[in-house]
Amino acid sequence: MANIHKEQINCSQINPRHSRGATDNLMQIISQENTEMVMIQDPYLYQNSTKAITSGYRTYTHGNGKSRAAIVITNNTIVALLLMQYSDKETVLLEIRKGNKKLYAGSIYMDYKEEIDNSQTIESILKFKKGGKLIMEVDSNLRSTMWNDKITNPRRKKIEEFVVSLHLHVINEKDERTTFQSTREKSNIDLTITNNQMLTDVINWDISEEESVSDHNIIKFSINLDKNTTHGKHLSEPRYRIKEHQLTKFSEKLKSNITKTFQMEDKERNTSEIDEELSSQAKDYTDIGQFTIKLEEVIQITCSEICKPPNTEVKGKTIPWWTESLKIMRKRTNALRRRYRRTTNNEELRENRKNRPRKSTKRL
Repeated sequence: MANIHKEQINCSQINPRHSRGATDNLMQIISQENTEMVMIQDPYLYQNSTKAITSGYRTYTHGNGKSRAAIVITNNTIVALLLMQYSDKETVLLEIRKGNKKLYAGSIYMDYKEEIDNSQTIESILKFKKGGKLIMEVDSNLRSTMWNDKITNPRRKKIEEFVVSLHLHVINEKDERTTFQSTREKSNIDLTITNNQMLTDVINWDISEEESVSDHNIIKFSINLDKNTTHGKHLSEPRYRIKEHQLTKFSEKLKSNITKTFQMEDKERNTSEIDEELSSQAKDYTDIGQFTIKLEEVIQITCSEICKPPNTEVKGKTIPWWTESLKIMRKRTNALRRRYRRTTNNEELRENRKNRPRKSTKRL
């Protein structure tokens, strides 16, 4: 069941591929689902102006000529300011205010035919926002296992390194449906990217089953603005307490664990040399996500060896009625839902599975 909060902004993202039909369809869907903010790449244009947007909705684009990115606001209680110094034909950045809550929202298009040059714009945005909450919807035209695609392509490495180095998060969830689907291929090239401050506020992320009339599927999610909610409170990594007198010991232990894990024991290295070697090894990884996971495990191990164990006490409200049997039932329900989706358009397979003998759960 979706998380529902009193204060939230319902959002969606899509690339309608300049199609009037896909845009008309999108307007119908967002009206039915009370969507308040839509990030669009490749919007429908006529004479270099966005068209087919419902009258009364506010549309934000920037730059001369053919706009490749837009944001549409449907809710009049949302105050939006276009930050022109950080926007262009392929990037739109808005300052969003709803009540006393503020965040930044971006819509970005990366042309598959051109060299990636949006990274400098994104880096400028991160410096400008100074710790504010940021979410970006990106048609990256890049494939990587880092965001749950089946393959990677050479162009994705720059963005992978960029996301990791700036502490951003691609929050796309693994799903049987993909963000892009044509007659030739399926892929996950449409990305939802957040910074640390926004990470736990993005809820109910999903690839919609609604027909989009485009080869890109609609992504739906909500931004939680309810400051009283406990959603995501316990999703962060454990925090270890390290005291000043432990710093030297921690540093030496971390260097030792890194040299062992990353096979640098051939010679003695100082901190700068270890850093250079890690950087060199990271460039050799085809999946930068695997490298960061490996490095994070080393840090966690070092923390557990040196620092005081994290406080595992759960503060605030808990769910006393949640049991292990309910957890198993939920997994079973999700498995059945996935099986149903796979057989939706295959009557023969569905009948075969209906008639398949069930395993007995009765104990002897």
